[in-house]
Amino acid sequence: MTRSSHNSHVETEVNIAQLKARLSYYLRAVRDGAEIIVKDRDTPVAKLVACKPRKPKLSVIPARGKLSDLNDLKLTRPANITMDTIMEALDWTRRDRF
Repeated sequence: MTRSSHNSHVETEVNIAQLKARLSYYLRAVRDGAEIIVKDRDTPVAKLVACKPRKPKLSVIPARGKLSDLNDLKLTRPANITMDTIMEALDWTRRDRF
């Protein structure tokens, strides 16, 4: 069932089986402004609405100085670091991804 609310949003009521079968379709509709009421045996249990856009966490910081200044930068290699130590550190930082 589809109906229009007072805020000119389109509300669609679907049961859980319909939502599961056509989830991508309903998510696209939500992204386009629709509101989806999810029902379990004619009882509304959830409402799908679009998220508010987030502000980017990163921002561009203008460069200062000249690229040629990088030529004067003295880099030193850390002492006593083996490839095994580096791989162990990478494995540790990626532990939540697998």
